[in-house]
Amino acid sequence: MNSFEALGRVGAYGLPGESNEPIVVGPFSDLAALAESQRMLPWLWDAVLNHRVANVSDDEREHLKRRMLATVQTTLAAHSAAASVVSRLYEIGVADVRILKGCATAHLDYSAPKYRFSSDVDLLIRSEDRSSVLSLFAKSDVPVPRRTSWQDRYGKSITVKDNGGVELDMHVTLSPGYFGLVLPIDELFAQVEAFEIGGVEMHALDGPSRLIHAANHAAQSLNVGTHSVRDVPQLVLVSGVDWQESIERTVRWNVDGLFALGVLKSWARFDIQGHPLVEWAKTHEAVGRQRLALRLADHRPRGHLLNAPLALPPQRWPGYVLPVMFPSREYLKENNKEWSTRAKEIVREVFSK
Repeated sequence: MNSFEALGRVGAYGLPGESNEPIVVGPFSDLAALAESQRMLPWLWDAVLNHRVANVSDDEREHLKRRMLATVQTTLAAHSAAASVVSRLYEIGVADVRILKGCATAHLDYSAPKYRFSSDVDLLIRSEDRSSVLSLFAKSDVPVPRRTSWQDRYGKSITVKDNGGVELDMHVTLSPGYFGLVLPIDELFAQVEAFEIGGVEMHALDGPSRLIHAANHAAQSLNVGTHSVRDVPQLVLVSGVDWQESIERTVRWNVDGLFALGVLKSWARFDIQGHPLVEWAKTHEAVGRQRLALRLADHRPRGHLLNAPLALPPQRWPGYVLPVMFPSREYLKENNKEWSTRAKEIVREVFSK
């Protein structure tokens, strides 16, 4: 089998319905390189340790061990950064914080945090707390927004770095574009699940919402890593998340089309058994604005900028579109762009197939 097929088998390790047949691939270095790029080295290491991968030399095993330990160190650094920033937020009175994605699932949904690679920290905060949160960082370290009013109303997140260089993504919604704007943030904050890192109490979304976020991320990201995609079957098959509740929420929130797409994309990565959730996703069809939003996004890097107005009343379209087409001079300078090139890129994407 080729390296991509082998990685699908490696990624299925520990999931119900995985194949017990040995993984035979050559050369092993290709599989190891792919696993590292897809943030799956801990799973490959376990498969090798348990003699699930054939024809691995002692030198290759030792090299894999060193690379795997390096990824674990990166993950631990991200988790340490999460505990640190949450502590600092608590100190300034920002208590309504939700830890997202890798850091949360690593502690709540995997047998050991090392299995869910993280290189950054994703947090969900209230939009009204954004200025307080950013006050923890030097102004020079905060990215320049397209326009301040646009960022406050429509921005998905702002990325800053802590003192150790770990990226902190401060989200005010879970998804970019249309699907992020229609999500009811109050409902996301209402259901919480707690865990702890280094004595600091952390709060995550509850299981059904973690599953929704994982699937939505798999559906919308163009180059999402296998480590992130694996969260979907992990939550369903191992954590036993109430996936029917996830379906009900996505239907109520009008994001069920994106959720179904993410489930299908996730399951397709791994050599594992089917599931009723997958059968639902196969027969589910996006309708109305969701269908158009998915078509506009498709494989366009800025597809979310094109479909976002579908979530807004027409009178608010100019306030969304104009800053996208004509951001501030400071924003253009920071991103090495000019107004003309920026506008041309977006127009080109609008008419691309």
